[in-house]
Amino acid sequence: MSSSNQIGSAVRRALMFSAVAAAASLPALAQTKPPAAPEVETITVTGSRIPQQQLESVSPVTSVTSEAIQQTGVTRIEDLLNTLPQVAGQYGSGVSNGATGEATVSLRGLGANRTLVLVNGRRLMPGDPTLNGNAAPDLNQIPTGLVERVDLLTGGASAVYGADAVAGVVNFVLNDHFQGVRFEGNYNFYQHDNRDKSAQAANTLFGFTAPSGNSTDGYARDFGVIAGSNFADGRGNATAYAGYRRVAAVLQAKRDYSNCSLTSTTTGGVSTLGCGGSTTSFVARFNHTGQGTQHFDPATGELAAGSPPLYNFAPLNYYQRPDERYTAGAFVHYDVNDHARIYSELMFMDDRSVAQIAPSGAFPGAGPGATATGIPDGTFLINCNNPLLTPLELQYWCNNSTSSPDAHVALRRRNVEGGPRFDDLGHTSYRVVFGVKGDITDAWTYDAYGLWGTTRYSEEYFNDVSKQRMAYALDAVQLPSGQIVCRANSQGVIGAPGCVPWNIFSLKNGGVTPAAVQYISIPGESKGGTTERVVDGAITGDLGKLGVKLPTAHDGLAVSFGAEYRSEASELNPDITFQTNDLAGQGSPTLPTIGSLHVAEIFTEARLPLLEDRPFAKSLTFETGYRYSDYNLSFGSTNTYKAGLQWAPVSDLRFRGMYQRAVRAPNLQELFLQPRVQLDGTIDPCASAAPGVAPSATAAQCALTGVTPAEYGNIARNPAAQYNGLAGGNVSLAPEKADTYTVGLVLTPKALPDFNLTVDYYNISIKNLISTYGANLIIQNCIATGDPLYCNKIHRTQGTQTVADGSLWINTDGFISDTNFNLGSQRANGIDLTSQYRLDFGRGGRLAFDFVGSYVLKFATQPVAGGESYDCAGYYGQTCGVPDPRWRHKLRATWNTPVKGLDMYTSWRRINGASLELLNPSPLLNGTPGLPVNPGQHVSGRDYVDLGGSYTFAGHTTFRLGVNNVFDKSPPLVGFAYIGTVFGNGNTYPQVYDALGRYAFFNLVVDF
Repeated sequence: MSSSNQIGSAVRRALMFSAVAAAASLPALAQTKPPAAPEVETITVTGSRIPQQQLESVSPVTSVTSEAIQQTGVTRIEDLLNTLPQVAGQYGSGVSNGATGEATVSLRGLGANRTLVLVNGRRLMPGDPTLNGNAAPDLNQIPTGLVERVDLLTGGASAVYGADAVAGVVNFVLNDHFQGVRFEGNYNFYQHDNRDKSAQAANTLFGFTAPSGNSTDGYARDFGVIAGSNFADGRGNATAYAGYRRVAAVLQAKRDYSNCSLTSTTTGGVSTLGCGGSTTSFVARFNHTGQGTQHFDPATGELAAGSPPLYNFAPLNYYQRPDERYTAGAFVHYDVNDHARIYSELMFMDDRSVAQIAPSGAFPGAGPGATATGIPDGTFLINCNNPLLTPLELQYWCNNSTSSPDAHVALRRRNVEGGPRFDDLGHTSYRVVFGVKGDITDAWTYDAYGLWGTTRYSEEYFNDVSKQRMAYALDAVQLPSGQIVCRANSQGVIGAPGCVPWNIFSLKNGGVTPAAVQYISIPGESKGGTTERVVDGAITGDLGKLGVKLPTAHDGLAVSFGAEYRSEASELNPDITFQTNDLAGQGSPTLPTIGSLHVAEIFTEARLPLLEDRPFAKSLTFETGYRYSDYNLSFGSTNTYKAGLQWAPVSDLRFRGMYQRAVRAPNLQELFLQPRVQLDGTIDPCASAAPGVAPSATAAQCALTGVTPAEYGNIARNPAAQYNGLAGGNVSLAPEKADTYTVGLVLTPKALPDFNLTVDYYNISIKNLISTYGANLIIQNCIATGDPLYCNKIHRTQGTQTVADGSLWINTDGFISDTNFNLGSQRANGIDLTSQYRLDFGRGGRLAFDFVGSYVLKFATQPVAGGESYDCAGYYGQTCGVPDPRWRHKLRATWNTPVKGLDMYTSWRRINGASLELLNPSPLLNGTPGLPVNPGQHVSGRDYVDLGGSYTFAGHTTFRLGVNNVFDKSPPLVGFAYIGTVFGNGNTYPQVYDALGRYAFFNLVVDF
């Protein structure tokens, strides 16, 4: 159990000597000097270095207690945060294609890169060096069982904490003062009744078998132990912890609404729900000049006209990634005397997660072919004396002559025999803090610490296929002995060691053999890491004790000032297969990236009571702060500051307001990541759904995007709604500047002593926004306006004389340039409401209510200063991202029953509906949804009810069980053409909604 009664703000780093094991070196975050007789407890709250009461904080802070965390039954801290109205879902266990393996948090939907994450008031280092990682901290590093509370601060806090605190701050306060031994075990799983008749009918229509009835899966086990003890007659404490978590995978095949990628289709002239897929199908698909589309028909063993069935890539994708995590650490603090408390902290995490998606293969544009003028056309060269060709293939591609030149054939073929691709993602992190704090005099205190944190990243990508090896394996000849071999090895020279012919042309010799699959399949490997170093020192003074106060107030001026140095470094080292783009399933080369930055800062903060115990002024307090930051980047220095006022006309009511100028310097990924072509957009208005079908845009509009008259009407639409974008860093980026305002009230009526209410308005306005325009926005605005700003970013494949001409997806020569820029501005404003109330029924027990809600007034982006803007409040899509519902809330009720040790609790989570961004009135987003019954033009709201209970017996053992999403509400469905973000998976947004159904959990805590 906890021994010390303070929570704090210092991080500790540790030395543990061999004898005193548990203490082994590490962090304790001592906060403020413990008051001897705390009539009114002051703590160092999130958002300030000056001790004060939580409800008296000028900036709005929402806290989640350890009790509330335990009642949710979560073992992943991001699952808890994503249930809060202020948080928009980002990276987590429900992301597979494009996953980084980390978990992140985004306040107000402004991005994980604008949300500062702290542990005990100090930074948590960046968790991933990859493009998608975006320098955000990895929440997997947080040991859930050790969390005492989580503070969410609204608005900028750069004057206190430095860069990144634009949307706000998430501060995890950990238990660094434990006494005793605690064992905790958790077991949980998902259960869902597959009963979506429309989704099942869509699967049946396309020949797929969707699951029906009960599915129970996603089992997870989490174990942890905490041990702590005071020593040296209570002058010190050592707390250590260790944990293990293992989570099982869930396939999209296990839910009827995710078994295929939902879209619309036409049956008997009537539009109905259907299944989409990929043109890279299981049987080979061929395009040869003048022959149209052909495919291999395994039923006849011959070439057939037309396209093969689309490949259903959904079932093998993970809906929940498997995960295995080890955590360990220790916190130690020791009071040498009244003037020096040494504190230390060590945190270790090793996490491994696997992201699985459908098999790789010969994707469009993967071939080495080129035109006569040397322009790559993405075709494969098929030798006409290939003994594996069928008679019709020889006829159509080679004019029935084995001596004809090699045929340029654009082919697509899914490597189903090789199995799904899986990306083994590993993160190993170390975070160490060592510091000293104490009293200088009765009025002055100091706190100085050093922090070092690093995350080592490893990626092993399996079951992708080599473009070069496919080219060798498709080029087969027959030796005089009758043996069929790769031509590169037929002339007495081994040009392709280990090559085995890959027979996708016919059934001869058994078709595709295991040996051929083994030859073309190769792994990819990438290593990297991030490192952060911080040295910080601050002095805090209560000058009221020295008589520095106004005659109108009892308390005096409180100040804090200090300096900080911070450095960050990141590197990514992909192997040769990634660098040369030999892996067919990657889309573009992944190049080595290395970068670093450092900043030196000075800061100050002051809090001055102006009036106390005066008529209509129980208290009136002014707060201000300033930070100067000097970067080693091109823009040089930045200035951040804040000013706030708090007025309590009576003790029951308090008004507060804060203005903060926040700054976010570009992070290392935004600055230094090398350019690469990757999946980005979901639409091309100049592509046709089928040959002869006119695109939705006119020929004149498409000409603005680079479409030639010959190409118009002949550009194939991507059936998987996946189009290329060029992403990458920009070393010329300037910092973002944000003006954040919060105005609110705190009600604590004496007539209801166990009631409090806070209402706060927030307004966050960001200029020089570091972001991308978005591929969909670029092409839509080029078509609508012809503005060269947008049109010049569109690069269509040209000059190949193949079906790739005009395309934005068939090969990597076609893309929309969508790299980072300083755009115009972004503005988010809304209203937050929190309330707590406790009722005492005497023998009937106690009933406690806890409510938090948020209403979004605006989430507007202006890509170009002075130009048009669009508001994503209430919308979602490729540009807006995950749904941003106008209203979300969470109401929790806890009944401490008359039965000793028995508690019951329930919660109601509400997420309002939202609409597809194409229905947005802004001309920057507005368009015509192309698929009439594609789910997701609107998503309805969701109400989730959670139930649980706990029983404590023998004074030291607590058993909890519960069910979240009691009524097994299915998530709202969005067709894959409209999902539009890496955070969409399985026709929904798993980090926003309860995608897998009911969640049952069991928890056992034993204290010794």
